[in-house]
Amino acid sequence: MEIKEQAEYSSPYRWVMAAVAGIIMTTSFMSLTAFGVAAPAMAKAMDIPPSTLSTAGIDAFSVGLFVAFFLGHGGIFDTRIKLGVLLAQAFLIVPQILLPLLMPLTKSLTLLIALRFCQGLMIMMIALFSLQLAGWFRSSQRGISLAAMLGAITLGGAVGGIVTGSLSRLGWQNVYYITAGIMVLGAVVYFLFARDAAGHAADIQLSKQNSHHKSVWSYPMTWIMGIVQIPNNWTLFTIGGFLPLYAYHLGYQPQQTGNVMFIWGLMGFLIAILGALLGDHWARQDNSHRNFVNARLRVITLANTSVIVGALMILYLAPISYAWFLVSALVVACTMATPPNYWASPCNCFAVASMGAGAFAIGVISNSVSAVGPVASSVLIDTVGWSGVFWVMAILAALGLMVNEIAMRASLPIETEANRQTEPHGDMGAALG
Repeated sequence: MEIKEQAEYSSPYRWVMAAVAGIIMTTSFMSLTAFGVAAPAMAKAMDIPPSTLSTAGIDAFSVGLFVAFFLGHGGIFDTRIKLGVLLAQAFLIVPQILLPLLMPLTKSLTLLIALRFCQGLMIMMIALFSLQLAGWFRSSQRGISLAAMLGAITLGGAVGGIVTGSLSRLGWQNVYYITAGIMVLGAVVYFLFARDAAGHAADIQLSKQNSHHKSVWSYPMTWIMGIVQIPNNWTLFTIGGFLPLYAYHLGYQPQQTGNVMFIWGLMGFLIAILGALLGDHWARQDNSHRNFVNARLRVITLANTSVIVGALMILYLAPISYAWFLVSALVVACTMATPPNYWASPCNCFAVASMGAGAFAIGVISNSVSAVGPVASSVLIDTVGWSGVFWVMAILAALGLMVNEIAMRASLPIETEANRQTEPHGDMGAALG
């Protein structure tokens, strides 16, 4: 099935769009590190144990990451992407201002949970930018268009750790206010320069008006693609949330731990770009939806393999020396080849009218681990120790290899829709007969 060419695919402005998406994601994830840095001081201000505050805040945020993808159910943001981004930024920035203002006064753990949950909803921007940039970039460039935006997940955390750490001497409340200001600046840059691709928006509106599409939940590929990214999501929250604790468990110093996390974040950003370029290179072999999806899945297979190797290296080689610990973390960082390729795929999986609903649907499935992952890993640490944490990470990545093979052979909804509409005895044939 050949793919229609849009005028915006040749516009130099498409790179501006990729850049502003990367900027707003970087400022968002950079500023979120304020919670980790300020947690002990905030807990003291609220008169609760730091462990209680950290657990409640992390779990609430993780549940928000899962619920976020329900907000785009039915494709309500397909032609209102900037409205969706505005909503996501409000969910992020308003709590960032209210937390230092209200927590010392109310000392309410319930309010903290509610505000952190709201901040987790910002992750809906991933699906929104996947749709927005699809209007500006052809399928063979879509990976690199998303690389900076998705690489910001680790880069923003790495840079944010340095920025918020240096600001900590100003007091935890000022850390929150300053990082909120950084987020506002990122949002201003986006809303000043972001534009929707006119041709893409027109195609979506026309497709919704002139055709009747099945629910995206009725397609097996929706569920399969949702599962495809679960190993990556599990790895990211395990490494991001628990690798520092594991480092301290091994006896490494805070400075050493901070360096590992920074280098891991920087490596993740670089791998996101390299993985996107590789996916784009393989995608150029054939101008068909099937080839574009399979090209992305092949890169994800390489990323899953790196997770298996890296998880076992962290478990068995990291205790030997700090150098091995660093190398192991770099190998696991190769999982960041997955996000740009994964989020480049919805527009080749789903028909134009349902690609928004499809993107949010696979996000709901893949992010389900965000709601249960931190709790599950905590239980594993307490029951079977750290070996359980990293073996589960490796096993999920191995299962991901099998799911990728299934996905490469499963029917694409976009092709199913095209075949259904061209059948002589389809809906129109039935109406005329």
